[in-house]
Amino acid sequence: MALLVALFVFLFAAYAFTTSADLQANGDTSIRISVAEEYMKGHIDLQGWELQFPHHFKKEWFDPRIWYCFDNRADVCSTYLPGQPLVIIPFDYLGQQMASHERWPLGPTVITFDHLVGPLFGALLGLVFFMFAVQLGYSPARSLVLTAILAFATTVWPDEQSVSEHIEVAFFMFLAMYLVFRLREQGAREIYALLAGLAAGGAVLTRYQDAFLGLVAIGIFIALPGPTAGDLLVRARRLILLGLGVLPSIIVVGWYDWYRFGSVLASGHQERIFGYPPLLGAAGLLVSPGKGLLWYAPTIWLLAIAGPRFARRFPAFSIAVATLCVLFIGLYANVTYWFGDPAWGPRYLFILMPFLTLPLGELFRRTPRARLVWVVTALVVLAGFTVQLSAVSVSQWRSWYRVISYEEAQGQKWEWIASRYHYFWNPSESPLNFQIHSLYQLGYDSLFNSRRYELVPPAEDQVLDDLTTTYSINQWNLWWASNEYNWWMGRDKVVLGVIALLALMGATGLYAVGETTGLFAERLPRESREPVPEAA
Repeated sequence: MALLVALFVFLFAAYAFTTSADLQANGDTSIRISVAEEYMKGHIDLQGWELQFPHHFKKEWFDPRIWYCFDNRADVCSTYLPGQPLVIIPFDYLGQQMASHERWPLGPTVITFDHLVGPLFGALLGLVFFMFAVQLGYSPARSLVLTAILAFATTVWPDEQSVSEHIEVAFFMFLAMYLVFRLREQGAREIYALLAGLAAGGAVLTRYQDAFLGLVAIGIFIALPGPTAGDLLVRARRLILLGLGVLPSIIVVGWYDWYRFGSVLASGHQERIFGYPPLLGAAGLLVSPGKGLLWYAPTIWLLAIAGPRFARRFPAFSIAVATLCVLFIGLYANVTYWFGDPAWGPRYLFILMPFLTLPLGELFRRTPRARLVWVVTALVVLAGFTVQLSAVSVSQWRSWYRVISYEEAQGQKWEWIASRYHYFWNPSESPLNFQIHSLYQLGYDSLFNSRRYELVPPAEDQVLDDLTTTYSINQWNLWWASNEYNWWMGRDKVVLGVIALLALMGATGLYAVGETTGLFAERLPRESREPVPEAA
């Protein structure tokens, strides 16, 4: 238990240490924070919000995040589900109390604490991932290394920093799959099926379409025959228990949709969502220069080595994971355009990361040409870490500045409408390329105390000027390196916070490494080689 606590504290402290200095974050997070604060006041609608559309307003301009409440056309409701706003509430309250106690500005303090929702679920995901890896038969030390790969060399790191709901959904669905694995493969009690349903219910309350896809994969995992799966009656009973666990969340979501939009089947979305060519969409999500998951999470390439061995050890679980991947890619390949831009890669697929990282534990087992495999693994993991480090240490708005500047130089008028973006298939304007290059640029300017790579917008360019004045694109995107926090927290408090987080990371990280490697194990005295006297 102490090891699990230490691992959670380490991950949370590490994620909090690298929290973004960008208080603006994104519109999704801002709306969810507003919804959470309305809950605290006893409201469900967004008080004071207005929707005003010009005549003949095109559907591609609709904001999919808000719409009119059904009972009053003057009120506006969010289309988001209550999962993440409910989790934000205690952080929001804590931020209010801290602002009052320290006499810090209320807005920045509350937003900073609200953003800790991402580190919380990122740390929880890492904790369950470690437990899952151990149950798969990997040693604690190898499971710890595998957890570090997930936490810092995959898109989990920038995703939890974005404070989007995907990290929350990933945690709940991964926890549900872990519980079902314990049930099916290790003979745990059948209450685990009910607990898995309750865990999946957390995903239903947050993003029900993703939860549905996850439940299909989990249901297939339970239903597949096998030596440990039980007979048909046992598998049917487990599926029923899984459904009973999910049912309360489904009822809550149905009531919530009815209360906001007048029907249990109403979501509030008015825009056209599906209709994109699925093959082109799948290619875009996986391999396109602008959005391809294989470039934003290069550790996936290691599945070519680890995947077959893992599938031989756990065939039913591998089928469930493959099903999950096909369902997610199949659904979101049909989306007419990818909402959420600017976002770090294909955010709709980030839930797959823990499932696609778990098989990499096979790389640490005895394999032919083990040394070559380990060298390749180390290089790919290093590449993945570099990609994710660039995403959290440099403002992603800096890359968007360069994308917009590139398109304007090509004579294209920039508009913040995802259906009109051109960067998806053009390597020359890939945000990933710009982001990694920006890591070099800021590193150069910091090392040589220069302004060589400072971005200055052209005269009378309102779009680029807004990016330079609204976001800190010319400095590191870490809260403790930001001028924003220095002026309202005070330099002394910033330094104190950095020291506290580094101390937590050092103490808990050292303990986790020592505990998993046996460093702290009591060593028995060596046996003496001298003959023992017969009288003894």
